[in-house]
Amino acid sequence: MEIANFHDVRFPEDISYGSSGGPGFNTSVIDLASGHEQRNINWSLARAKYDASYGVKTREQMEEVLDFFYARRGKAYGFRFKDWMDFVLDRQAIGVAGGTNTLQVFKRYEPLTSYFYDRPIMKIVPGTVQVWANGVELSPLLVNTGTGLVNTTTYAGQTFEVACEFDVPVRFDTDEINITHDDWELMSWPSIPLIELRPR
Repeated sequence: MEIANFHDVRFPEDISYGSSGGPGFNTSVIDLASGHEQRNINWSLARAKYDASYGVKTREQMEEVLDFFYARRGKAYGFRFKDWMDFVLDRQAIGVAGGTNTLQVFKRYEPLTSYFYDRPIMKIVPGTVQVWANGVELSPLLVNTGTGLVNTTTYAGQTFEVACEFDVPVRFDTDEINITHDDWELMSWPSIPLIELRPR
C-alpha cells in the first residue's frame, strides 16, 4: 500500500500536540416518504482531518511550520502526523501467514464485538515495532515502517502479532499560508488544515 508524492518526515510533534481533529466518515442519509431513512456508507475507511493551528505558541514554532509548508509545496507532498489521541497499537494479532507472503498491520477498534472496525496502519514509527509469529518474537526488520506490510514469506500457517507506535499520513489541505501578526513577535495562522491520505 503505497502513497504517492510522500515525504517521509514528521510534522513537528510539539505543534501537533495542540492540534484538534480526528477521523470522519461519509454517509448519505435519504429520508423516505414513509418517514423512515436509508443510510448509505460511501467510504469503507475513515478519513481524518486536523487543524494544527492551536499548537503554534511561539514565533519559533511559526517559523518551523513555515519551513515545513514551503518544503511540502503546500498540498503537493504528504507527510507523517502524530495524532496524540491515537498513536499506539498494543500487541494484537493481524492474521495468519498464507500465500501472499505479506500481512498488513491494522488496528482493530471494538475488538470484542461483531461490529469491530479494522484500520490499516501504514506509517509505523521506526524503532517502536515488535513482531511475533506463534508467540515467538522475530526481527522488527520484517515490518516495513513505510507501508505497514509484514514479510511472512517463511512463516506460512503461523499467527502474526504486532505492537508499535504509528503516524497518520496527511497533507496540507491548502496551498496558501495566511499568517496574522497579532502583536510584536506574536504571530498566528488562524487555520492549518491537514487531511489524511489514502493509498491508491
